[in-house]
Amino acid sequence: MDDWDDSMFLLVYILLQWMNHRNVVAMVVIEATAAVPTSVPGMSNALLLLAGAAMHGMSLASTVFAVVGRRMDDRRRIWVLQRSGGVWEDLQRVGGRHEKVFQRFCRLSRPLFEEVLARIAPHIQRQETNWRQPVPVAQKFACALMRWASGVFYRQSAHSLGIGLASALRSNEDVTDALINEYGHLLQFPTDQRLQDTIDAFERKGFPGCVGAIDCTHVYIEKPRNERGECYYDRTGQFSIVAQVVCDHECRITSAFVGSPGSVNGSRVLRVSPVYRQAQGGTGVFATGSEVLRDGWRGGRYLLGDAGNPQLPWLMTPVGGSNKTPTEQVYDDCHTSARSCIERTFGRLKKVWRNFMRRQIVNMKTLRKEFMAICILHNIMVDSNVEIDRGVRYSGLMGGVLSRF
Repeated sequence: MDDWDDSMFLLVYILLQWMNHRNVVAMVVIEATAAVPTSVPGMSNALLLLAGAAMHGMSLASTVFAVVGRRMDDRRRIWVLQRSGGVWEDLQRVGGRHEKVFQRFCRLSRPLFEEVLARIAPHIQRQETNWRQPVPVAQKFACALMRWASGVFYRQSAHSLGIGLASALRSNEDVTDALINEYGHLLQFPTDQRLQDTIDAFERKGFPGCVGAIDCTHVYIEKPRNERGECYYDRTGQFSIVAQVVCDHECRITSAFVGSPGSVNGSRVLRVSPVYRQAQGGTGVFATGSEVLRDGWRGGRYLLGDAGNPQLPWLMTPVGGSNKTPTEQVYDDCHTSARSCIERTFGRLKKVWRNFMRRQIVNMKTLRKEFMAICILHNIMVDSNVEIDRGVRYSGLMGGVLSRF
């Protein structure tokens, strides 16, 4: 295409120079003819022929430029493929059942969609150029949401919204970065009244001083390139990375750490996570506050973990095993009940945002940021009390059917 453009530019330049010289010669002839007395025999015929030649040259040049223009237009139509609005035009319809359709595709209600878009729009707006119009920010945001919600590939989501594959890739990256920049503060432990509400909720379940539950899940990927594949080969016989999540009693995510190879167990992931450093150093939510237990002992803030985690001063795990005393059985039952919030969080994450139900074919950096963005959107929906469509909650997903949550 570049060679063709260079050749066309050279041809146009030669034609312009030729016409310029041709016009100069014609003007010289006309001036010379004007100086000749009109009484000279045959002068009228000569002037008529000269005018006809000039008009023919102008007509020829006009035809050449028209052909070149059409060829350039044809090349441009191939370069910028004309597309229909597709699903995007349907999503812009308002009222009645159209609002349910919008939420089923984008997962966010339309008012919440507009609210989030108003904050991230300055980060994802592209500059208008002489060559093309930028993709509207609302369409870029919808493209990223639809891909994360449906779990389809970039090409499918791009085609359904009437944009190119490269535009879909850039939209996904821009929206991810914008969400992290604008809403990154949502992924932190609660403070003030919300912290007290969390402590009170866990205390009602028998765990005073608890500030959340912690667990890990696997995000499946294709065999990574330029990496040691055996490090990502997990116990299920697939390639994956581990995501560690902490949530409160309302399934609001307060910490997310993703990226450890799938072969690493939960205990090792915990020890390299920011939560471990924060708890061991006694900073953040673990720095202050203590609760008096029923037997008079005073304890600090802590989390609830599963049997795969070590027993630490700030991490309570179940007793486990089969030979448990009645007291230990009661403790394990209470522990399971209180820690069920993290299971519901994972269930909601993977059912609402189905992108993480399939193997990911992306680089690790993009995958980590996407998971963080999904956690942010999850918290936004929890804070806004967004109701999940029944068809989304109970439907079977790609690769199998999940239990209800």
